[in-house]
Amino acid sequence: MKIIDNFLDKNEFKKIKDTLMSNNFPWYYQNVITSEKDKQDYYYFTHIFYDNKKIYSDWCNLWDNFLNKIECKALIRIKGNLHVKHSSVRVNEKHVDYNYDHKGCLFYINENNGYTVFGKERVLPKENRAVFFNPKKPHQSSRCSDENIRVNINFNYF
Repeated sequence: MKIIDNFLDKNEFKKIKDTLMSNNFPWYYQNVITSEKDKQDYYYFTHIFYDNKKIYSDWCNLWDNFLNKIECKALIRIKGNLHVKHSSVRVNEKHVDYNYDHKGCLFYINENNGYTVFGKERVLPKENRAVFFNPKKPHQSSRCSDENIRVNINFNYF
């Protein structure tokens, strides 16, 4: 795992954050976070920018410079995640993104206390922080308790 803070230029990051955090950006309700075994009140919102060789979003071009910077040769998926505030930090079930070798990058949009667990290490969200990890290995997201929402973008690529 590798963590890089201030990954994007301040102006580029501001444009992305302002877009994703605006009242006009579409987020879509998901009634499970990791699997059907999730508890009943485990839900979140997503935005699929790109998946399985297809662009799903008019906002996919937000990530052009980002993809160049991570030296993406082939894209698998770009998925936005928006978790809502909970009364306490609540860790979700372990999951893998895909069961084959590829690269992963988790990019945090806002700061909050809802960390991500990679093995035995917890990484706190910090805006403009990129975390490069092996998405084939189990990891866990969580809901925050100190902000209304927790927003990050997950990149799967070669």
